[in-house]
Amino acid sequence: MDKMEKIAQVREYFEEFHQLHESYGRLWLDETFLHFDWWGGTLLGLGAWIFWLFYRKKESTHRLLYAGVTVMLLSLCLDYIGAALGLWYYSGKESPSFPAWLPFNFCMLPVCIMFLIQTKPHIATWKKGLFFGALTAYVGEPLFVWAGYYVLTGWKYTYSLPIYALIYIFAEWLTKRETFSDAIVHKKHK
Repeated sequence: MDKMEKIAQVREYFEEFHQLHESYGRLWLDETFLHFDWWGGTLLGLGAWIFWLFYRKKESTHRLLYAGVTVMLLSLCLDYIGAALGLWYYSGKESPSFPAWLPFNFCMLPVCIMFLIQTKPHIATWKKGLFFGALTAYVGEPLFVWAGYYVLTGWKYTYSLPIYALIYIFAEWLTKRETFSDAIVHKKHK
């Protein structure tokens, strides 16, 4: 296949993708936007951040947000890969343009992790990671399947446990790194 044939083939796939996206967008607008499942996801997302605003350790806000944003990016990438591989999909999404369920990736997952990081800091990170992984895989995911937000097509809850545990462990590890401003302050005082 030469360069021009490749470009033509990619154009065909793009046009198919664009047509599918337009069809899905019309379905989303008619059957999801401002319907019960859309409002439910919106309230879950906003509720998570409101909870965090009131119950975060204010002196740790920046470190926790650093971990939270990292969790958002990781979960969004992993969610995209899983949806692209046909392992799951979402109904009741907040936006027709994202394959991921935004209230989970941008709100509930990072807020839960940030809250757990600041809670009982004396417990070993790996124990909290396993707890978080099990709770999310065996309670959170089944609840979202039951509610109709999350549809599994080739994925098992058990596969999620180590992924969630590792995301938590990585996020907590990030919060324990020396910040750039701390490093600069230490250098100035030497």
